[in-house]
Amino acid sequence: MKKIILISALLSSVSYAGMSELNEAEMQQASGQAGITLSAGMEFDTGTRISYTNEDAEYDENTKEYWLVLDNMTGGVEFKNMKIDLVNNFGPAGTAGAIQVTLPEEVNFDELSVEGVYLGPGKTVTENHQFIMGVDVDGQLQFPAETRMNIFAIK
Repeated sequence: MKKIILISALLSSVSYAGMSELNEAEMQQASGQAGITLSAGMEFDTGTRISYTNEDAEYDENTKEYWLVLDNMTGGVEFKNMKIDLVNNFGPAGTAGAIQVTLPEEVNFDELSVEGVYLGPGKTVTENHQFIMGVDVDGQLQFPAETRMNIFAIK
């Protein structure tokens, strides 16, 4: 649940959402549905860093905390029509509830660049961090299959 809250907070803090009136044709197509549909865009200034750690994870017997760091980000990313819904009767016994996330219809990258993705001890990159990869993406990804992911509590 912490991860869902973190992702929601991150998206809401860096995204821009504008409201506009619906015209008559759009109103006729609207129907009451459960859940929400999100479209958002994020733009990163030069030098943006995103750091994440899972404080509840037990990495090794030293219980040293590790951080995943996306360092020196620039560019932008926009996703359209990602759906989040609560579903009932989930699981083999049909007794669990879940949060169902449907991948966005498309993701647009505007010269998104991440100098490095690192893993190590701390939220800023040092010589003790392990470089995993760098990223340069420009273009569009489409997901026409409406791929869904279900997240549910196991404790």
